[in-house]
Amino acid sequence: MNQYAIQLKDTPFPAKLTRLGIALLTAGIIAFVFGGIGHPSYWWGGYLLGFIYVMGLSVTLMFFVALSYLVNAGWSAAIRRIPELLSTFVLFLPVAAVPLIIGAVTGNIYEWMHTDDPHLRHGFKGVYLSEPFFWTRVVFYMAVWIIMYRVIIGNSLRQDSTADLTPTQRNWKLAAPFVLLYALTITFASFDLVMSLEPHWFSTIFGVYSFAGHFVAALSLIMLTMRMLDKGGYLKGIINREHYHDVGKLMFAFTVFWTYVAFSQYFIIWYGNLPEETVFFAKRLQNGWELFGWASLFVHFVIPFLFLLRQDVKRRPQLVPIGGIILLIAHAIDLSWVILPVFSAAHGEAYHLSWALVLCGWGAIVAMVGALFFVAARAFAKHSAVAFNDPYLHESLEYHTGAYDVA
Repeated sequence: MNQYAIQLKDTPFPAKLTRLGIALLTAGIIAFVFGGIGHPSYWWGGYLLGFIYVMGLSVTLMFFVALSYLVNAGWSAAIRRIPELLSTFVLFLPVAAVPLIIGAVTGNIYEWMHTDDPHLRHGFKGVYLSEPFFWTRVVFYMAVWIIMYRVIIGNSLRQDSTADLTPTQRNWKLAAPFVLLYALTITFASFDLVMSLEPHWFSTIFGVYSFAGHFVAALSLIMLTMRMLDKGGYLKGIINREHYHDVGKLMFAFTVFWTYVAFSQYFIIWYGNLPEETVFFAKRLQNGWELFGWASLFVHFVIPFLFLLRQDVKRRPQLVPIGGIILLIAHAIDLSWVILPVFSAAHGEAYHLSWALVLCGWGAIVAMVGALFFVAARAFAKHSAVAFNDPYLHESLEYHTGAYDVA
């Protein structure tokens, strides 16, 4: 057995991750059900929020893996198995999407599916927002993501059982088209599943805005899982300060990138001053929802920017995961501000903040993250926590300035 094969099956880690997943799943379901009592629309909106949150996480974790192969990022070889195993929930996305399909076809989620508005029934928008085309696109997204998992993640796992580099070489060749497919699918999925909640509104950079949020959250989840494994002593001699530093740098950089895209979206819409565009912000900057807008500014930018700015913070395993927790919460705030207001009022009425709706939505997020952990625990029990036959592993192991003790 390779000395770097970290088999966790007989260790406490899978059971610990399973218990965490069950605890989050249970707590989330209770909050989800309680928050929606008396308001069935809250359940549909809350579930959509939870689904988008975990869908973006799991799919973007695969993107991180494919990107690592694309750019030959040797430093990431020691930690790449973490996002590979966390992304296993991708295989269960079609099952998780069933309630959304029911909500959509019964007219409880997307306004455009049950309206005679001529603006939504004619021209390009009428073609794009037709149910057969919509469901075809959704099936295509799911198929691409599952194939991406089977190919990219599958080749990495197959590399563990052979000294032949063919699986890795295939990933080097296939990473570029899959990165492109990820960019297209995550963009149009954000248009179809989120932006079409308000079909009269549009933003040409909403896809980039969504990607930036998902990528920051995915990096944060990688960071937290790294810390859990490292603190348990499972990655001793494999990861070090440099790996924390590099993931922390990516978290910092894409926090700034998210802020740049979010501000650009706001500034362009404000400057253009077109009613069909400004309505998005006008409805969300009053009646209580402005709290989430301002919270997103501070929790998604100001606080993590100042926290992750210092190099010594990003190099300290005890500190930098705190930034990951902040950014995972920030992503929930941001998606809540985008999605939940649509479900806070009847059609045509103003959006008013409902804390019961927020409870329902955040309960769904917690439950979905719990399900992701539960699935990931099985993957960690089955596969090595390190891609021990990866040709870049030795480069990653030597990528350090000195040893350190994990507190």
